[in-house]
Amino acid sequence: MNRRSFLRYSALFSGALFVDIQTFAKHIRNFGKPRLRIGIVSDIHIKDIESAAVYEHTLKYFRQQNVDGVIIAGDIADYGFESQFAIAAEKWYSVFPNDIAPDGHEVKKLFVYGNHDIEGTGYGFVKKACPDTATREKEKMSDRKAEIWQKYYHEEWTPIQLKEVNGYYFICGHYQNRDNMPGLKEFLNLHKEKFSNKRKPFFYIQHTHPKWTCSSPYVWGQDNGEVTRLLSEYPNAVAFSGHSHYPLTDERTIWQGAFTSVGTASLSYVYPIGARENSEVYRVEEKIPAQMPVMDYYKGKHGMLMTVYDDYITLEKKEFVNDEPLGDNWIIPIPHSTSNPPLSFEARAMIAPIPQFPAGSQIIVTKTVGKNRKKEEKKQFVVSFPSVLKKNTGVRAFDYEVQAEIKDEDVTKVLMTKRVFSPGSILGENHDEENVICVFAEDEIHTTAPIRFIARPCECFGKKGNPIYSEWI
Repeated sequence: MNRRSFLRYSALFSGALFVDIQTFAKHIRNFGKPRLRIGIVSDIHIKDIESAAVYEHTLKYFRQQNVDGVIIAGDIADYGFESQFAIAAEKWYSVFPNDIAPDGHEVKKLFVYGNHDIEGTGYGFVKKACPDTATREKEKMSDRKAEIWQKYYHEEWTPIQLKEVNGYYFICGHYQNRDNMPGLKEFLNLHKEKFSNKRKPFFYIQHTHPKWTCSSPYVWGQDNGEVTRLLSEYPNAVAFSGHSHYPLTDERTIWQGAFTSVGTASLSYVYPIGARENSEVYRVEEKIPAQMPVMDYYKGKHGMLMTVYDDYITLEKKEFVNDEPLGDNWIIPIPHSTSNPPLSFEARAMIAPIPQFPAGSQIIVTKTVGKNRKKEEKKQFVVSFPSVLKKNTGVRAFDYEVQAEIKDEDVTKVLMTKRVFSPGSILGENHDEENVICVFAEDEIHTTAPIRFIARPCECFGKKGNPIYSEWI
């Protein structure tokens, strides 16, 4: 970003790199003329006509926004079945007949295959759902990738494709394996001059996250780092990737370093980070029995609308069940500084606001008998307190720290610390107004001393708000 653009940007947003919807709407006219508008989804996991309803609804929203193209960052057909792929194609053409918007302009398909599209027929859950081997073989797309693509999307297919939309380039890297993108180095070298203008972004799409970028280091499903090394030569590269289903309510889903990397969440269900009392670690057996069931991830159906201006890229985050925004819009300055990337985790951690409970918030503790996640009956403490929302306090909490503390003579000691998500944490604020619940089993705490509970709202980079306390029990 040059000095003129920086000063203009700072005047608009006081240095903020993610802004609330009202501020965004107020100042968007100062961004100049939009050059490009792209709908972004991933992991739509079409099983049947019913499961395609949200996808169709989302495409209609993108049509209403007059997009120039739509990104799908892989996993179109849940089982890797041709019939599921056909349903996705039918929904696309029902909204954009012959790839044309209502005003007559072409809407580009910026789609890539994901692991489910290519490997799905071999997965255990697919064999269980469809035990007939002959049917799975007939439906399998992996041996007919080019043929299937041509049949349903009416365009030639190659493992890596270059597409141009309104003068901006998109590299579509189809899933080949979980580790890397074979041929990408040669492809980038072949087209290097197209990406040489550092003031003009280009966009790269693949299914798995480039390692050490968005949602790292905790996210599962990263590649082996080769793509990250290749894209690091291009500060104007903006990568979009899916696979992990990490939600757009986590600010770590966007990352900047040598380039920009954005996780695209999922239109099927989202998968928040583990280690919370009502979350889980993907495919890892819980070592400590959680006292709460896993939250309903299928409520989260996330997508984005990207608008490209001369000096900025904006990403509006939205969930497509209640059609509500998922938080502050992300704004990417063009170009960004590789020596001090403004959207790096470190830069944003320094300026991230700290969530605080509303004045007068209280903790209510109830003793009850319930069942833990393993269906074992337990005597439990149910700890309840208000959720922290931006519309009430100026900052929405990412999650909450809850501690059990005992009184030992003149000393208070923390016996156990838990983290928990609010019930509607993967939805818009209007559907996250219920009290937050965190559950402790009596035999987790092992005490006859007086006990109380402490809650603190947290933001995703590590800062914690002021605590509230229950009465001593």
